[in-house]
Amino acid sequence: MAAASSTAGAARGGTTGGSSGAAGSPPSSGGMSMSAGGTSGVAGTGMSSGGVPPTVGGAQGLGGASGSAGGASGSAGGASGSAGGGGTPPLAGAGGTDPQAGTSGAGAAAGTGPVDPCATVTCGTNQTCSEGVCMCTTGMLCGTTCVDTQQDKNNCGACGTMCAADGACVDAKCVNPTCTPNTQTYNGHVTHYTLATSMVACHYPTSSLPQYYGAMNEYDWNNAGVCGSCVEITNGGKKLVVQITDECPYQGNEQWCFQGSHHIDLNNAANDALGAGSNPAVTWKYVTCTTQGNIKFYFDSAVQQYYLAVTPMNHANAIAKMEVKKGGTFTALTHTNYNVYELTTGAGTGMLTFRITDIYNHVVTDTVMMTANQIVNGNVQFATCP
Repeated sequence: MAAASSTAGAARGGTTGGSSGAAGSPPSSGGMSMSAGGTSGVAGTGMSSGGVPPTVGGAQGLGGASGSAGGASGSAGGASGSAGGGGTPPLAGAGGTDPQAGTSGAGAAAGTGPVDPCATVTCGTNQTCSEGVCMCTTGMLCGTTCVDTQQDKNNCGACGTMCAADGACVDAKCVNPTCTPNTQTYNGHVTHYTLATSMVACHYPTSSLPQYYGAMNEYDWNNAGVCGSCVEITNGGKKLVVQITDECPYQGNEQWCFQGSHHIDLNNAANDALGAGSNPAVTWKYVTCTTQGNIKFYFDSAVQQYYLAVTPMNHANAIAKMEVKKGGTFTALTHTNYNVYELTTGAGTGMLTFRITDIYNHVVTDTVMMTANQIVNGNVQFATCP
C-alpha cells in the first residue's frame, strides 16, 4: 500500500590697531600680524618720550612720527593695542576683540586642543569606549564580560539570572523543559508497503530513511506534526521501535487508515522484524528516538535568498517550533503539512542560524550552511526524556 508523498514546492585677527609712535612697543604675540601703521601726527607739536599713549585702537597722538606695525595679531588673539612714542605701553591684551578668534594679548597658549577621554582607556572584547566609559557593542556588560541577555542562560534578561541546567534563555526569559513523555498506549493494526517514491511525506529523501520506518494514519499524522517521532510497537511478545517518516492517507486506504484506527503502515523490514504476518492487532506508544549523531537539515531544491524551505531530520524528539535568525533576531518559520519549515521572504544565503524547540521545551541553536537539495549535518541534539 503506497503512502502519499509531498514535495515543497538589504587669520582673521581683530581690527587694525591704532598707530604707534616711532619708539612704540610691538603688538602682542600671536598669529600673523597685519600691516597698516597709523597715520603720521601733526609736525612741530608732537610729544617726545614720555608722552601719553593714544586711545587704544585709536588714531596716533600729536607729534608722533609715522606709526609702524600697529596691526592686529593673528589667529590666537584679537587686535593689538597701540603704543605712544616712548611712553607707557598699553596694558597687555587691551587691544580690540576679534568676534571669531577670541581676545589677543596674553591669551591662551597656541596649539592647545580638546583632550580625547578614551585615549588612555582600554576596553575588553566586544566593547567600545564612549566618553571615557567602556560599553558593549552588543548585549549587556555583566562584570567584565559582554553577554547577550536575550539568550545567555546564565544571565537571562538580567545579569546573574540563571536558568535551569537543562533549560534555555529565549528572548530574555528562561524556558525550562517539562520532560513528561506521552505514555498513552494506542490499540491499532499494522500493514506493510513498498515505497516507490524518491521522497516520503515527511519530506525526507528516501535514500536517507532508517532501517525501520512507517507511515502514520492520516488522523494521528496531525498535519505532519509527528514527523520524525519514534513509536514502540508491540506485537505479542515482540517489540520494535520505528520512525514515522510517511503518511497513510484515508483516501485509498479506507479499510485501515480511518479516523480512530491508530493504524501504522510499515516498511517490509519492520514488518518482518515484528513478525506481523497478516495485519495483526498491535499496541504502540511514542518513545524518544535512539538517534545516531546530531540533528540534520534537508534544504529543499527551491531554496534561495528570498525563499527558505528546510526540514529537520534525525531529532530525538518531535519538534514543536523552528526559527531562523534574520536581521539579528529570530523569526518563526511556518510549518507546512508536508513537513517543510518555510519563510517565504527568505533569510539570505550562506550560514543560517536556527533555533529549534521540541515538544518537551528543550531548545537548541545551530548554525549550518544552506545548501539546496542537500542534507546538512548539524552540531547539536535534543536531550532525551525517560
